[in-house]
Amino acid sequence: MNPIFLAFVFLFGALVPIPFSLHAQETDKEVDDAVQQAADAAKKMGVKIPDVKKQMEEVDKEEAKEKAALQKQLEAPGRVALPDWTPEVPQFKPAGPAIKKVVDDEVDIIMAGTSPLTPAELGDSWEAAKGDKLNSSRTNGSYNDTKVVTIYLSTREEPLQKVILEATRAPEEKITHVTISSPLPKPEVEED
Repeated sequence: MNPIFLAFVFLFGALVPIPFSLHAQETDKEVDDAVQQAADAAKKMGVKIPDVKKQMEEVDKEEAKEKAALQKQLEAPGRVALPDWTPEVPQFKPAGPAIKKVVDDEVDIIMAGTSPLTPAELGDSWEAAKGDKLNSSRTNGSYNDTKVVTIYLSTREEPLQKVILEATRAPEEKITHVTISSPLPKPEVEED
């Protein structure tokens, strides 16, 4: 059997059960011991394994750079507004000004508010306003009788932009809660 394959199977088998059975402090020592055992076994077989600690440090550095770039973009001065082409939400009452917020590893412009119209009526309004220059996608859902409509609109030409309307109304409410968001372009991560 291939010795490289055996080394990686051994390494995988040594590492997998540890995180599920130990506390966080004990895990690091156990992982280090398992990696050392796998490295010793691979060395005996003449197989060279990658330096896992070095790779993890590199991954951590990259994640820190990405987080710093997002924070810089979040704190950048300037106008905070949705794209000019964003359709109006009928009878929309904003809960405040548009804000920037980190959502799922990107900075989004977000505006929240309410409307007396149903989620379906708001979705129909946005779909009608999209015209020929925008792509659209719509999801309609009901969760415990709470109606949720999400409309995604995006440009077809550069610069590519996206706007998302999420309209939610619980069965006992007379208003629809509306969130409009638009992700900003990903920031450039500086290289070393």
